Amino acid sequence: MSEREWPLCRLDELAEGQARGFDPLQQGRDSLFALRHGGEVRIYRNSCPHLDVRLEYRKDRFLSADAQLIVCYAHGAQFLPATGECVYGPCLGQSLQALPWRAQDGWLLVQLPQPVPLPG
Repeated sequence: MSEREWPLCRLDELAEGQARGFDPLQQGRDSLFALRHGGEVRIYRNSCPHLDVRLEYRKDRFLSADAQLIVCYAHGAQFLPATGECVYGPCLGQSLQALPWRAQDGWLLVQLPQPVPLPG
């Protein structure tokens, strides 16, 4: 299946130390999230590798209180923002699924090869 690009937000709407969930396919839940950490933007599938559940405990709450780690609030797993690697919890050593993206005319565009299935 060919990739399709979906606009998520303007790049300047994603502040340093912030993560935001998105539902590009309008399936009723945020199937992915974008974050800016250390000046870099990353996009990950909103799914913990432990049991394929959503990470946030409420809208746009993907990061620890100090914004230094991504946290799965269902299991307490903690992930590095730069790589998505789990550094604490039941999925230690596993990683979040990163999604390709690019910037165009100030917009953050995600490339989805297929619909992103909703985690349980």
